[in-house]
Amino acid sequence: MKLPNIPVRQSDVRRSADRRTASILLYGFGLALALSLVFNGFLLYEKSHLERIRAAELSDAYQPIDNMVWQQELSECRRANEQKDSLILRLAQAPNAPPGETRQGPAIAVQHPPSNR
Repeated sequence: MKLPNIPVRQSDVRRSADRRTASILLYGFGLALALSLVFNGFLLYEKSHLERIRAAELSDAYQPIDNMVWQQELSECRRANEQKDSLILRLAQAPNAPPGETRQGPAIAVQHPPSNR
């Protein structure tokens, strides 16, 4: 059985090609929009993930440890300063004077132990 040869007008061919071009463009724009949404969603996920990690690092769980270390270093520094102050006062005392009296003079002579060379 032979199909009849139906004449096709040139305008029908153009309309068909225009429809195909329009549908391809719409498909392309839709695909680009979908990929853009997926990529932006991934970027938002990464950003929120990094913010959660930073928040966990700066949370209250870490502050008491840092505060304790700071307090310990401060007390060690105070203790060292007190030891240095007492050593300076002992060295500033006159050799034969009672405790509490210091030598009157512009400089304090400090003897260093001999070096073992």
